[in-house]
Amino acid sequence: MKSLNIYIDTSLKGPRRGNGTCAYIISCEVCAGKVADTGGFVWREDATENSLALTGLLEALRRLNTACAISIYLECPYVAAALRNGWYQEWRYNGWMTVKGKPVTDAGLWEEIESLLCLNAYVVLLREPHPYREWMRRELTMRKNKPPMGGEGKGR
Repeated sequence: MKSLNIYIDTSLKGPRRGNGTCAYIISCEVCAGKVADTGGFVWREDATENSLALTGLLEALRRLNTACAISIYLECPYVAAALRNGWYQEWRYNGWMTVKGKPVTDAGLWEEIESLLCLNAYVVLLREPHPYREWMRRELTMRKNKPPMGGEGKGR
């Protein structure tokens, strides 16, 4: 099984809603220490850190064309906990309702992520150092709260 890393960071932090950007990078070793990477940015209006992180993860997973062993690097504690603890599997089982009987926020994103993740083995790393961290933070700072330009995607 091919191994790769997915790195996700967002311009929004915490639960406050706003316009923001998510950066995602997919990186894998192609041969003898050579690394190939690709990625993108997604801008969303009226988003939260959670919804941006989910959108970035979904965009990255959509690019995969074979089952992989994935290391997912996240800066978002809630999304990391939901993935690590399998909450999204419980939500799916409960018809995308929480244990309190309320609809899961961003259920559509979670549902699509769940359908793509089930094909892969994965581990979640929260706030772990990685080679793209500083670059991503600089890019997100420059793009913060700005609508997309050129080929950047605009999320749902």
